[in-house]
Amino acid sequence: MVLKFQSYSGGGPTPKFSLFHVWKTYDVLSSQGPVGRKGLSQVLNIGEGSTRTILDKMIKEGSVENTKKGAILTERGRKLFRASGIFAAPINIESLTLGPKDCAVLVKGMAERINTGYEQRDEAVRSGAMGATTLVFREECLMFPDDPEVPDQSPLQPLRALFMLEENDVIIVGTAHSYEAAERGAVTAALSLSDTTRPCWREGANSLISADTGAEDLKCLALAVHELVGRMPVTMRSRNHYGVRCEDGEIIDESYTGPVLEEALHRNTVVRRSAPSGVYRGVPVVVVPIIRRKEAVAVFGVVDITKGGMFELISKTRKDRSNP
Repeated sequence: MVLKFQSYSGGGPTPKFSLFHVWKTYDVLSSQGPVGRKGLSQVLNIGEGSTRTILDKMIKEGSVENTKKGAILTERGRKLFRASGIFAAPINIESLTLGPKDCAVLVKGMAERINTGYEQRDEAVRSGAMGATTLVFREECLMFPDDPEVPDQSPLQPLRALFMLEENDVIIVGTAHSYEAAERGAVTAALSLSDTTRPCWREGANSLISADTGAEDLKCLALAVHELVGRMPVTMRSRNHYGVRCEDGEIIDESYTGPVLEEALHRNTVVRRSAPSGVYRGVPVVVVPIIRRKEAVAVFGVVDITKGGMFELISKTRKDRSNP
């Protein structure tokens, strides 16, 4: 759930809101919902028309439901927000910042995207903050990305106490004259960091593929792969949930798993073999894992029902090329 982020624009004039406002809508509904449109627009500090555009898109995608008391996140919306891996909280850490108000933003597992940290500072400043400080969590220590020396962890303890940190997590601390500006700057920097890697809240996308993605959110991707391989059977599941099976252009099973899918999940690698059991017993299958932070969070497989054995032919051709 991770994550490309894209504004909810359906054509016409440029929307008067940013990706930050989309993220903030999820955040507010997650912590405060149900919230009416007028109240939400006041929190977001944008017009009711822009707020309606965001909510309408979220309702269409199944992330939000309207009730008599206001908009609330559905279970799907809560999963998307959790899977986004971007979480903000107020903090007071004067040793790192210049402004009177600070906001710390956790970005899960994105340390490899950090260069010097200056890029995140610039994004925050462009969004109205006074500045931002970026740290990465490596080998149980918070570190500045452009400094190989491990800093004293004592002044950073408030950050460690605020979040449950894991290897390669990132913290961006935005600072400004108001908490709202500090949060907007830090979250915007986090969103730009995630832009090239996480297909979450992107217009037209169904969800972030994660270990908890259910069959409903796998359907569109599985059907797309199904068409791409000439409608050969395609199977797909996440680590924690059974998935889907596609044949003849349709989803024919919404609670599917298979022995080769499970093997690829267990081994965290591509598996090519004939299925030892199940509905495709004896038929060649190729299963490819989707890796996140060195773990297979989901897998999809293609069942080779061609007469000549397409995958065997491709494998043989590669061997011939490597041994001329």
